[in-house]
Amino acid sequence: MPGDGRPSRVDAPRPQEEPRSSPQGTNAARIPAADADAMADEDAATDLRLERLAAEQQFTLWHDLVQPLFRVGVEDEAMATFRAEVRGAPISDALLTACTSRAQSFERSMSDVRSSGWDHVVIQHYVSGGFEGRCGDRDVSVRAGDINVLDLNRTLHTRATDFSNLTLILPRDRLPIAGSHDLHGRAIGGDSALAAVIGSHMRSLAEHAGSLSPREASTAIEALCLLLAGSDLREADPMVRAAACASVHERICTYIDRHLDDPALSPAGIAAACRVSRATLYRLFGFDGGVMAYVAGRRLDRAFMALCRPDDGRSSIAQVAFRSGFTSETHFSRSFRTRFAMSPRDARRRAREGLHPAGAAPGLGPRDWLQAMRRIRETF
Repeated sequence: MPGDGRPSRVDAPRPQEEPRSSPQGTNAARIPAADADAMADEDAATDLRLERLAAEQQFTLWHDLVQPLFRVGVEDEAMATFRAEVRGAPISDALLTACTSRAQSFERSMSDVRSSGWDHVVIQHYVSGGFEGRCGDRDVSVRAGDINVLDLNRTLHTRATDFSNLTLILPRDRLPIAGSHDLHGRAIGGDSALAAVIGSHMRSLAEHAGSLSPREASTAIEALCLLLAGSDLREADPMVRAAACASVHERICTYIDRHLDDPALSPAGIAAACRVSRATLYRLFGFDGGVMAYVAGRRLDRAFMALCRPDDGRSSIAQVAFRSGFTSETHFSRSFRTRFAMSPRDARRRAREGLHPAGAAPGLGPRDWLQAMRRIRETF
């Protein structure tokens, strides 16, 4: 891996490999201060290696990092030997990660689905290891070489062995087959030629992630989606109505995200702009406590990330609040404390002092998650 803090690729994990260590410590510790700005480039790959921390510390950071996607757990007796490393890079509007870790459980409840705001599909290639469990109402068993698909709008409870995998997280609308079929927990067996082709494609994406132009990256993602569309996944049971609702929900969420700084954002305006009735709008956001509760949560998450950015110290708390769409600093501070159990000032102070690494706040997207990984790395 290059030492300038901007790796050009996401190395595909090697089967059953121990996380690598160095007598010099992690690369993060050797990056010169002059390269800090380069690391902030949102299109750069980022690695998070925790081997110089105690096992329990590694798990704590790993748990906080993965939480927007899954809640992870390990057996008490396995905590002393826990290890994990992950490397991620944005590819077009998707996120590709290479991960190696010890055995653990993964869970995503309906509460997690409602609070996370991630309307994405996950495509995984297990280089080694695998998992068993339940995805929605489907029993699943994934082995090395398999290609599996997860839907972040659905629940899961699985248990993985020691594993190495590649994971691609992409917006639902990039995979058309996800709009008409229930793909959650579906897998293409590793003994099939198509699984080998898709696995090779994902490993190639990992290797060349940093060298692709935006157009090339988008084309590479489209090619992968075409391969999946030609697979046996299309034989999954159709859920057209549910998928249509998910598509409308995603379109509305995108509109909301683009207008969070508008204090006049309202249910009537959202419904008109997205061409849905107010009744439909309220129904789609029923699990979120209502559409305006969802808007408030997204605004708070945006403010949280802004306060935890090292370069945001020149903005006052009031400026951060107003840029996030709030019209009252008092209301903002009260709502912030309710959501994050700390004041905005405390969040900024703890981020500066490294006492409370800024995890990926609920409701933020893949690129925000990548930024959170960078900040966690910088704390040690």
